[in-house]
Amino acid sequence: MAVVIPPRLEWLLPEPIFDPPTLPDFGAPVATLLARRGITDDDTLRRFLAPTAAALHPISLMADAERALDRIDRALATGERIAIWGDYDADGMSAVAVWVLALRALGTEALRHVPSRWSDGYGLSAPGLAVLAERGVGLVVTCDCGVANVAEVAAARPMGLSIVVTDHHLPGAELPPADAVVDPHRVDCRYPDEDLTGAGLAYRLATALLERHGRTAPDLAGVAAIGTVADLAPMRGESRRIVVSGLAELGATRRAGLRALLKRATADPAHPTARELGYAIAPRINAAGRIAEADLAMGLLVSEDPAEAERLADELEAVHRRRREMTTTMLAEARERIAGDSAVATGPLVLRDDAWEPGLIGLVAGRLADELARPVVVVSAAEGELRGSVRAPSDFHVATALHRLSAHLTKHGGHAAAGGFSMDPAAWDAFVAACEGLPRPLGTPAQAEPARAATLAVDLVLSATHVGWPLARELERLEPYGPGNAEPVLAVTGLVVSNARRVGATDAHIAFRMRRGPETIDAVAFGAPAERPLPSVGSPVDLVGTLERDRFGGIERLRLRVLDYADAEASPLMERRRAHRRERQQGTPLAAVAS
Repeated sequence: MAVVIPPRLEWLLPEPIFDPPTLPDFGAPVATLLARRGITDDDTLRRFLAPTAAALHPISLMADAERALDRIDRALATGERIAIWGDYDADGMSAVAVWVLALRALGTEALRHVPSRWSDGYGLSAPGLAVLAERGVGLVVTCDCGVANVAEVAAARPMGLSIVVTDHHLPGAELPPADAVVDPHRVDCRYPDEDLTGAGLAYRLATALLERHGRTAPDLAGVAAIGTVADLAPMRGESRRIVVSGLAELGATRRAGLRALLKRATADPAHPTARELGYAIAPRINAAGRIAEADLAMGLLVSEDPAEAERLADELEAVHRRRREMTTTMLAEARERIAGDSAVATGPLVLRDDAWEPGLIGLVAGRLADELARPVVVVSAAEGELRGSVRAPSDFHVATALHRLSAHLTKHGGHAAAGGFSMDPAAWDAFVAACEGLPRPLGTPAQAEPARAATLAVDLVLSATHVGWPLARELERLEPYGPGNAEPVLAVTGLVVSNARRVGATDAHIAFRMRRGPETIDAVAFGAPAERPLPSVGSPVDLVGTLERDRFGGIERLRLRVLDYADAEASPLMERRRAHRRERQQGTPLAAVAS
């Protein structure tokens, strides 16, 4: 007798909408989805689908923005040498590239500087500033860092350096004594949009500077879009506008470096997607800062020489492959270490291995946090100190946690979902004890209601007959997806298994061929647990997942990316089907085709 397969996760089904709004060019399923997201009329829909320049707020509302632009203008007028200091992740490097391209359009080649992850660590450092001073720099503009570097900024003035800080991380109690500190999170900042990333903030300031001079520069939104997606900015407001504009710019770019990068990281370089920015382009840029030198990726972003661009892109591709291999090894070691721990825990998991590559600990922390649905701290050693990365579910605010742990740390920074820190090895035991005392959930007053672990929120419940290219094209119009505009999760009923088998080098994935009447549709579950049973051929199954275009070997097909599945009789949708049958029997109006 075949085993009935229940769902692996708890499916959070949406409440039915019996009368979805009528929206131009959208059927009932997507109109229902949009209604759940607050879009119920034509005007709101139009602003969402095609955000215009009206989505950008006056830069004068941002504290110190005009002062920052005035200081940069003075440097341009006097020929003062300008350096752009960034961070070694995709957001920070994209921000540096935005400034370099903007200043290049104004006739100035800025010195780009990203500290070494190993010898310098995150943020400003006095030794690094001293090197810039020796190279004749007069003004340093920071990107994606600096708001926490009070002592370092104070040390810059005796060196003859002026500092303009542009950052999007939470400021501390004291702002650095810079010529200007631009951060949307300043308590005295009136700027309406706090969601800008480091690259997004660089884009807003750099374009405002260009406007002062009546100039423009190509590809600024395209480069800023990479950092915006990589740093998981909510896909609303200005960030959504930047990404929508940026994807169009990238598709039409003539810049050699961007073209070389797109050729290697996208299925169609003329039509890159936000998913490709997040899952293909950003990891390549991050790889340079993680295990090589960040300037490899930054040089590619701003390169205008085709031969140089091809060489840099090939080097970056090799670094990316090596990074993936190293990450796989570290993850296997981390999983083996925690496999024997049978205790059920929800608080922070702290792992340390001084042999692990410091540039990859954030990736390991992120993967484990997703798998375990709990905060994860991964620590390694570098340059005589300990470096750590923290990743966490939405009910645990990382920046708040690091602030509580600051007595044990020499440096820290981050935001809601991720952060990093440095510490003296002597503080290790006290740090671990303090981590164990952190509450869960841990958040800020402005946070939304905490998400529950091991749940899967469903956006639409659909019959399999509605899953096809027309639905896929409508959903694609809602892109780019991201926080605040999550990719729709569909629960699909009415499927029968034609084939299900383990695939991949380690049998880590499951490939499905499903029947819906006379037609078939492919589906794949990536990273399915080894103990998860395969459904029987011929059995009715409900799938939960996302709908995607799969391009392989020059052939495009529609595919469901499966997040969970269950035999129909054990599915959480069974009760909804029973309710629909009762409605039919009682003669009451049926719910919409999408619920």
